Amino acid sequence: MTNRDNENISLTLAEKGTPFKSIDCSTLPEFKESDYFITTKDPRFTLIERLRSVVFPSLPSECFIENDYSGILATDLFSLNTLLGSMIENKVVLFLNTHRPLWDDGNWEEYHFIRSNESFPDVRLVAKNGNENPKLGIELKSWFILSKEGEPSFRYATASEACDAGDLLCIIPWYLSNAVCGKPILTNPWVYSAKAASEAMKRYWLFERNTPEPMTLDERGVDTPKSIKPYMLNARDKTNYKPRSDGGKNFGRLARTGIMSQFVEETLKTDILGIPADNWRRFLKAHTDSKSLKAIQKNIASIVKIPKSENFAKIINELRCYIEGLPQF
Repeated sequence: MTNRDNENISLTLAEKGTPFKSIDCSTLPEFKESDYFITTKDPRFTLIERLRSVVFPSLPSECFIENDYSGILATDLFSLNTLLGSMIENKVVLFLNTHRPLWDDGNWEEYHFIRSNESFPDVRLVAKNGNENPKLGIELKSWFILSKEGEPSFRYATASEACDAGDLLCIIPWYLSNAVCGKPILTNPWVYSAKAASEAMKRYWLFERNTPEPMTLDERGVDTPKSIKPYMLNARDKTNYKPRSDGGKNFGRLARTGIMSQFVEETLKTDILGIPADNWRRFLKAHTDSKSLKAIQKNIASIVKIPKSENFAKIINELRCYIEGLPQF
């Protein structure tokens, strides 16, 4: 079989053991989040719909962080999510508990949200007396939208078997009010079924990703930990799929599945001081990725080819003039 024969093969051939680099995705069954989510008959349905349609969308206008950050080197900005992400996620949990009327229809008065970093999901709706199993889980992930990758880069390797059908995955984008300093500002979050996200990750890894060399489905497979179930305590590492082959350590990159592509695209258009977030990101990346003045000049010059506001064009032109006026080394 030639290299070309290994590309875009059908699902039928792949299931027969034919090695492949890529598969014809039109031969795959349609992927739908609803196939893995709770039904309207579930007693938690109204609660979850309120979280998805009312509570999380209200975060940008109702959840404020007063801490002010300044003096951050531009080269250190890409590390901000590591430094501030946990604080932002804790703030969201506090918001959930202090804005109970937004999600509690009167059936959840004896419950509250708690956070546990060592467990999946890391936020759980539990009885205040601690005597019952969690009723709902939310895996919170923050995303600093000026980060170098231009997309949420966290690993989501959680096995579908570790997710209850009502669990949610929520990505909270944020930036600093003055781009490189100021207060953290939250933007519109992305909320998805945690179980469906796990299934999407597995589907991508097995079928949809392209590989340099042909691999069989068995070689592309993932193993599920034994005795796995939802709401295991302090067992985050024990709830993850284990890929059989992952030399590049890429398993879990959920953004690559495509299920959040529209969300990422819209988020990177966020206006920060009149300039789209993605243009700020590219400008900062040009400096951190380049070691020479000439390389920086070239990278910054390339940014003006990106669709932009008039203000951004003026700023970039001024920056280019300034940099071009610097002495050459």
